[in-house]
Amino acid sequence: MPEKITFEQGMQELETLVHTLESGQLPLDDSFKAYEKAIAIRDNLNALLDESDKRIRVLTQNGEKTLDVTEEE
Repeated sequence: MPEKITFEQGMQELETLVHTLESGQLPLDDSFKAYEKAIAIRDNLNALLDESDKRIRVLTQNGEKTLDVTEEE
């Protein structure tokens, strides 16, 4: 079972993998492994965002108003 990570930890690890891949210094096989790991992290982060979105929707349904993320203050 994959280790649970926070969104911030996942983003940091994903950024590190992207920089490593962009450097072009990895052998081809290692590049494929790093890419596969990056895709898995991306999918995990998307799942975390979806879960957070659902939580926000529940909170705003029970609250007084909806949140408008496009609204500028």
